[in-house]
Amino acid sequence: MLPSSEDFNLRIRYRVLRRPVKYARLELRGSELWIIIPKDADLSKVIKENRKWIIQQSRLVEEAQKLASTLEIVPRTRKKFRALVERLVSEYASILNVKVNKVFIRKMKNSWASCSSAGNISISREARYLPEKLIRYIIYHEVCHLVRWRHDQVFHELISKFFPDYEKLDLQLHAYWIKLNAMNSPRGA
Repeated sequence: MLPSSEDFNLRIRYRVLRRPVKYARLELRGSELWIIIPKDADLSKVIKENRKWIIQQSRLVEEAQKLASTLEIVPRTRKKFRALVERLVSEYASILNVKVNKVFIRKMKNSWASCSSAGNISISREARYLPEKLIRYIIYHEVCHLVRWRHDQVFHELISKFFPDYEKLDLQLHAYWIKLNAMNSPRGA
């Protein structure tokens, strides 16, 4: 566990990956923090420099874990899910006046969805268990990347036009991620 701050007794599971990368990168994957650093990097320095972000993520994980136990899984067939995804992609592409090249539904290990620079949108097949509002949010988020690539203020303003509660939705997505991964793990829920 990472050491807690003086002010808060927060802990988070973490994994350190030393790779041939130029810069350190921190990623929250479910309830685990991945610290990806150059092979010769000083781990304690990376943690110290990112202390505030790590504390925020620790709180997020704790909140998401509590929420996960209260969430309902939505039964939806693959066929109905694909039809919903295609309809929503078309709807949001029209609203945002962008062209989506192809839509894929596939197994994704680390995210609910992604958008490529070629205009392809991939949606995790696990998203079919989410409530429709969260599916709408995921798809809108990815289609917005065809307008604005980075997660900056302009991007978040675009998101908040349709989903002013996007921070709450992000927490719910995180909680569902934890719940679904616990259900699918060899140990069970």
